[in-house]
Amino acid sequence: MKLSDSEKFLIHEKTFLALLFIYQKEVTYISEVSANIDSTFSHTNKIIKRLEELGYISSVFEGRTRFLQLTPHGYYYAKYLESAFETCRSEEIFEFPEGYVPTRKEEENENNGDQSAQSTSSIHFENKSDSGFEKSPPIETHTLAGRIQLFCLRIQEIYEEQTEAGADTKTLLQKLGPYDRELKMIGREIEKLDPSDPSAFVLTSAYRAAEMQYKFYLGKE
Repeated sequence: MKLSDSEKFLIHEKTFLALLFIYQKEVTYISEVSANIDSTFSHTNKIIKRLEELGYISSVFEGRTRFLQLTPHGYYYAKYLESAFETCRSEEIFEFPEGYVPTRKEEENENNGDQSAQSTSSIHFENKSDSGFEKSPPIETHTLAGRIQLFCLRIQEIYEEQTEAGADTKTLLQKLGPYDRELKMIGREIEKLDPSDPSAFVLTSAYRAAEMQYKFYLGKE
């Protein structure tokens, strides 16, 4: 499965932080969003403009002040995001619904009628649910895969933002440095994987790629 450009934009850290902040504030303005998501005004303005183009937020003017608020589409998307974060942060022990048994899904090829299984060698999101929102595969290793994916998105955005702003090497290292802890935590979990598990190779490869990307951004490779 491939993400569209708009879907890639929506999973960027600053984008969903902006959506969540507007959701929580209900009515706000760009400079307030910028301060609360730790982003430059110009970069935040680009995010807001794109979100308006996609129909997730709208602008209202009161005098010379431009206020921002979510559209109904943006409201429900942000609501699901917040719910997902609450699940991630929860210490609750989750169980599958009664009667649920994970099974490998076969998809029919619309072009020739052949059936092809989704490859276990790719880390991806499952098809859309009835509500239209993306949902993750209900497998334990996906949490780790998601963390790797989110780690890559975060460091890429920081690198691109700082490079665009003309930041020096010291500033770039200060911005990226804190993510070393998250990478090491992921690494420790990778080491615990069972080598006989088919997904272990995929996750290990994804982790190595993330590690190389991080070192490249730090100028260590």
